[in-house]
Amino acid sequence: MSGPIIARETASEATTAAEVTRIDAGGGASALRDLLAVEEPLEIHLNGWRWLVTMRTPGHDADLVLGMLASEGVITTADEVEQIVFRRHPEEPELANLVDVRLGHAVEDLRTRLARTQTLVAASCGLCGAGSVAAVLHRRPRLASGPTVDAAVLTALPARLAERQAVFRETGGLHAAALCGADGASAAVREDVGRHNAVDKALGWRLRATDAPPTPILLVSGRASFEIVQKALVAGIPIVAAVSAPSSLAVRLAEEAGMTLAGFVRDGGFNVYAGAERVARAGAAAGRDPSAPGADPLDFIARDMRAMLDAVGHKISLADWRSLSRAERTRLVALVAADGREEFAAYLVARVTARTGAPPRRLGPAPERA
Repeated sequence: MSGPIIARETASEATTAAEVTRIDAGGGASALRDLLAVEEPLEIHLNGWRWLVTMRTPGHDADLVLGMLASEGVITTADEVEQIVFRRHPEEPELANLVDVRLGHAVEDLRTRLARTQTLVAASCGLCGAGSVAAVLHRRPRLASGPTVDAAVLTALPARLAERQAVFRETGGLHAAALCGADGASAAVREDVGRHNAVDKALGWRLRATDAPPTPILLVSGRASFEIVQKALVAGIPIVAAVSAPSSLAVRLAEEAGMTLAGFVRDGGFNVYAGAERVARAGAAAGRDPSAPGADPLDFIARDMRAMLDAVGHKISLADWRSLSRAERTRLVALVAADGREEFAAYLVARVTARTGAPPRRLGPAPERA
C-alpha cells in the first residue's frame, strides 16, 4: 500500500443495537434486540477548506475520502495526498467525524468547481443534464478494448459478494461494492449505507494498493446509476456489473465510453446493456453449438467449476447441465466459490439424479482433501 499518512481517533462501530417490537402475520407482538447499520456524517476539509459533509457508515473512511477525491478529479494518485487526519468534531466531540486532508498542491484552483458540486455530492448524486456524458468523456477518453470475461464468472459474482458482506448479514441494511479480477476473485469488498460511498471505498483502496492484481470488474449490490459508471470510468475499470437495473444515462455513458455494463446479474444470468464483446459465452466464441462435433465438450463449464468437479471426482455432461434449473446452477456456482466440496458433490449428485434419473458419472476415487 502507498499514499498518505493516515492518523485517526477511534471511529464509531459500523453497527448499533436497537430494541424493536416484532409483529408477526397473526398480529402477535414480541420484543427483540436487532442490529442497525450506523449512518453518521463525515465532514471533509481540503487544506483547511470545508469541502463537504457526506453521510456514511463508519469503516474504511480514508479509502472513502480518497475514492471521492479521485472521482471528482481532485487527485489521480494517492501520492497527491500528503496526510489524512481524523479528529473529533467541535460540535460533536464524541464522534471522530471531521477529517483534514492535506493535499500536495493548492486547492484554490479547485474551489469554484468543487463548491458548485458540493450539494450534489453531499446528497450522493452525480452530474445531471444533457451534457453529462460529454462532460465526463472530456475528462476521461473512451476505454480501449478488452479484457474478456467468461459469462460464468459474472454469474458467480453476487454469491461471492454475499459471502463477504459481513455487516449486511448482521443488519440487512447496507450496499456493497467489490473490485474483482477477470477470474472473479474479489480483491476488495466494501460496504456502506450509501451505494456510491461503497464504490468510493473500493476505489480508494485501489488507489493505495499499488501491488494489487488487475481488477477490471466493479460489482455493485444494487442498481447501476450514471455516477457509478462515471466513477468506474474515471478509475479506468472497463466492466460494471450490477445485481439490479441500470439507468438510461448509465447505459448511454457506458456505450459512449467503450465500457461493458451488465445488469440483473442474478439467478444464473444477466443482461448486457453495453460492451457485449467483453463477455465470452461458452460455445459462442467459435460461432458453434458446444454440443457440435469437434467442439470442446467442457466449454460450457467455467474453469473453477471444472476444478471443483475434478476435486470431488465427478464429471457432468452438457445434457446434465441443461437439465438443471437456473437456481440449481446458481447454487452449484456459489458452492464452488465457497469451496464447499462435500456439499457441492452431494448437491450435484442429488439434483442431476432428480432431473435425469441417473447420477453424474464418476471420474474415479475422489482425491483426498488437503
